[in-house]
Amino acid sequence: NTPPLALPDPRPTRVFDDAFRALGDPTSPTSRAVADALRGAEVVLVRGYLGNWMPGNFTAVRRALMAQGAHAWIARQSSARTVQENAARLTDRLRRGDKARPLWLLGHSKGGMEALLAAADPEVAGRLRSIITAQTARGPSPVLESMLLGLHRDTFGGWSARMSEALQRAGLTLIGARRGGLELTGERIRDAAAFADDLAARSPHLHLASWSVKPTTWLDSFHRRLGEIAPGVAHDGQFYLADLLWPQRPNVLLAEVDHAQPVVGGHGFDPVRMWRAAVAVVVSDDVPL
Repeated sequence: NTPPLALPDPRPTRVFDDAFRALGDPTSPTSRAVADALRGAEVVLVRGYLGNWMPGNFTAVRRALMAQGAHAWIARQSSARTVQENAARLTDRLRRGDKARPLWLLGHSKGGMEALLAAADPEVAGRLRSIITAQTARGPSPVLESMLLGLHRDTFGGWSARMSEALQRAGLTLIGARRGGLELTGERIRDAAAFADDLAARSPHLHLASWSVKPTTWLDSFHRRLGEIAPGVAHDGQFYLADLLWPQRPNVLLAEVDHAQPVVGGHGFDPVRMWRAAVAVVVSDDVPL
């Protein structure tokens, strides 16, 4: 039941696949090109919604980038703040950074939107090498719409699913994350995406989208609920695939990658290699950004 996919250009995925394989050899030209691009650069990792509640989120990626000579750090985003509020705090921090260092922004999910907004600042844009986003959606999370807005209630598979969602809703309210979650629902996320479209067109931006069939984390994998809302439609455990593609930007499409795997790994997936392969796409001459 997945709508037909029309990627803007299949080349980014092919280049990514080649780079991912080549990175298995640390002496390959691809490995050397990635190391050269990251050495001495400032690389900022921007977590998504609830990212600060997920143990290990982006930590392995940060350690690996630092080992390659990058000045890598994880932005302090809050699940209680809006996209604009988090982006403003990130912008302020980036303005105080070392302006001699080339800047890379790596954003996951909602964090990708915040990275795009931060890059609109002229001081930040002046030293920006690239923005790489993974699973940053242009459309709403049906799971959060159900949980926070009471939508899609006619699709529940049974009383246990209702009870589970009620507990999850209470948990989000308890930790103060309801406000940030609403940013990923309805017209709020569509308005933010429309604004980010213009920013992305003016920035060197590569986007990674994925679909999965196996849940990998209890906090970010809602395969059963998404299957109830729209049976048989491809998703990554949080968003439907059609809402994860950016039509105006180069897209890499990954198979069998769950929503949280690019930042926490697990189940045989290597997030470090994924982000390094994305860097390889950016520094190649094969994909115009």
